[in-house]
Amino acid sequence: MGTDKKANKQSRYSKRTFFITFLCVMGVFAAVRYIFSINIPLHVEERAVEEKEELVYTEPAVSAESIIEPIATEVDVAVEEITTDSLLVDDFATNSDSINQSHRIKGVWSYAECFPDVQDVQILAAQRHGITPVGNRQEADILVKNHKLVNICHSPYYIVDDLTHSIPYLVPKAQHLLNTICMNFMDSCMVKGLPPHLLMVTSVLRTTDDVSNLQKGNKNATTNSCHCYGTTVDIAYNRFMPVVGEYGDVELLRWDEPMKKVLSEVLFDLREQGKCYVKYERKQGCFHLTCR
Repeated sequence: MGTDKKANKQSRYSKRTFFITFLCVMGVFAAVRYIFSINIPLHVEERAVEEKEELVYTEPAVSAESIIEPIATEVDVAVEEITTDSLLVDDFATNSDSINQSHRIKGVWSYAECFPDVQDVQILAAQRHGITPVGNRQEADILVKNHKLVNICHSPYYIVDDLTHSIPYLVPKAQHLLNTICMNFMDSCMVKGLPPHLLMVTSVLRTTDDVSNLQKGNKNATTNSCHCYGTTVDIAYNRFMPVVGEYGDVELLRWDEPMKKVLSEVLFDLREQGKCYVKYERKQGCFHLTCR
C-alpha cells in the first residue's frame, strides 16, 4: 500500500515537471518568435533608410571662387587667342619682331612668316620629284600619253584659270597634293560655317617656250622655275568660286579674308606634315607651292 502511494506521488511529480518544462519551452519559442518579429522589420527599415540616404547624398557645395576662377582663366585665354589671331594681316611681317613670341597661338599668325619657302628651297624638291623640263607643249603632251604627267583640267575640287603662260599638267604626286588641299579646304569651310567654294589654280607646268614668253613681259621671271618640273602649282587667295549653279553664271568671290585664312590654315597643316613647300606671293595674289 505504501509503495502504491509512493508510485502515484512520483507519477504526479513527473507529469507536473513535464507540463512545466513544456510551458517553459513554449514560452521560450514564443519569446524568440516575438523578438524576431520585431527585429527583422526594424533591421529592414533601417537598411532602407540608409540606402535612401545614400541615394540623396550629394557632395558639399562648391565655392563660388572655385567656379569663377577657371571660367575667368578660359575667358582670358580666348580673348588672348582672338587678339593674337587678329594680327593675321599682310603687313604683319613689317612689325612682327615687336610681337611677344609667348602670345602666339599655334597656326598661321603671319602669311609671310608661315610660308617662307623661297625658290632655292622649292627647286630642290621640284628636281627630285618632277620631270626633266620640256621645251614645248608637244613634248609635254607626249609625257601625258606616257602617264608621266596628268591633265588636271577636269576636277570637282578646283577650277583651273585661263592659263596664258602654263599648261594644266602635273606629275601624279603633285596632282594628289592639289586634290588633298582642295578637299581639305572645302571640308574646313563647312566645319567653320562658311559656304563651300572651289579654289582657283592660276599657274601649273611651264615649258621652256612658256618661260621665254613670260620673260618678255616680266624680266624678273626665273629661267629655272619650279613650274618647269610639273611639281609646282599656284593657288589664288584672292578669288574663290562658289559651289552653286553654272560656273559661267556665278560671280567669283574676291578678296575674302575668312576664305583666305581657311586656305592658309590648310596649307600650313600640310606644310607642317612635310607634304609641301609654300611661298606666300603677295604681288601675284597666290600661294606658290611645290610637293615634297
